[in-house]
Amino acid sequence: MMNRLQRAVRKLADQVAPEAIESEDKIARDASAYWSGSESDTQRRDYSHWRGEGRYADHSVWDSIGQDHRRMFQELKLLCGREKPVARMVEWGQGGGSNAVAFLEEYSEFTGVDISAPNLDECDRQLRSRGYEGMRKVCIDAPNPESALQKIEPGIDFFLSTAVFQHFPGKEYGLRVLKVAHRLLADDGIALIQTRYDDGTEHYKAKKHSYEKDAITFTSYGIAEFWKSCENTGFEPLFVKLQPRANYAFYYLKKRP
Repeated sequence: MMNRLQRAVRKLADQVAPEAIESEDKIARDASAYWSGSESDTQRRDYSHWRGEGRYADHSVWDSIGQDHRRMFQELKLLCGREKPVARMVEWGQGGGSNAVAFLEEYSEFTGVDISAPNLDECDRQLRSRGYEGMRKVCIDAPNPESALQKIEPGIDFFLSTAVFQHFPGKEYGLRVLKVAHRLLADDGIALIQTRYDDGTEHYKAKKHSYEKDAITFTSYGIAEFWKSCENTGFEPLFVKLQPRANYAFYYLKKRP
């Protein structure tokens, strides 16, 4: 007969198997299917920040997303002492285009990288409606973020990724994207990257299976953990801004010489 401890262990094993053995490759493909659902699913459009959908039926709320991040960008430039214009900008996971629109006066070339073709098309539509027709759309195969390196010429000035790392299919995947960002940036390039930080609670801990169930809070990092990862990748972290209401951490980065 099983004792109490053995029964508890068995119960725990029953709860976590077999989902817990999902590979990052499978989770990445699940993520691709999930976010490509914005083509027809209104909830996914809301999550992807489409203007006029869900929370963004109020256009001022949609506008405020990009405006807030542009203010952070200006802070980043001040911290770097950068006066040189940002000619080439890459946004990883541009969603419905709130950032791309808010930054229109900052760049001459904008590239969006996404695993969702509908989101790329929506961002392009928003930019075209404002007179910018030069968006470069890079739709990558989700399990292979490094493929972006074959589609984007290195030497970009600014890399932006907000409300995206938290939806990645795993912590290691996020570090792979961090390395891609570093390789794409010019020697004096700068980056603003937001993650969701792990506060020790069950809700915000990093997940390892069942992507669709936990897509919104799938991946998180300790604040010091991600700071150190940025350093190890070749960035100089200058500042981290926290928004505790959503467990957001914004890292202000420049490429280390």
